[in-house]
Amino acid sequence: GAGGYVLAGWYPADVNENNHVLGALLIFILANVGMVAAALARRSPVLAPTRPVSLALGLVGLTGTALFLAQVDIGIGVGGMERVTVFPLLVWTVTVGVRLLRHRRGTHDAGFKG
Repeated sequence: GAGGYVLAGWYPADVNENNHVLGALLIFILANVGMVAAALARRSPVLAPTRPVSLALGLVGLTGTALFLAQVDIGIGVGGMERVTVFPLLVWTVTVGVRLLRHRRGTHDAGFKG
């Protein structure tokens, strides 16, 4: 999904719409499915506490994807629906990053060397 951000940013829609749409589709599908998959990661000590937020953000993103692709306007316009589709990955990345920092600090304080 992160590669989709690079592709969509490298090729703005007004410069190369085809590559921009390809990048957007990578975000729409891979990023949102990836967050749902992270919610199912049962054995990960780092991801386990983020299961609820991973599932919620993944489902919000997938719902936004379905509504955006169906061109359903729920009052925020097509551009607003596109944001509902792509922003969950950014929120998830920050959430997991904070979790990793806290996990690392906690294991470091306990004398863990890994």
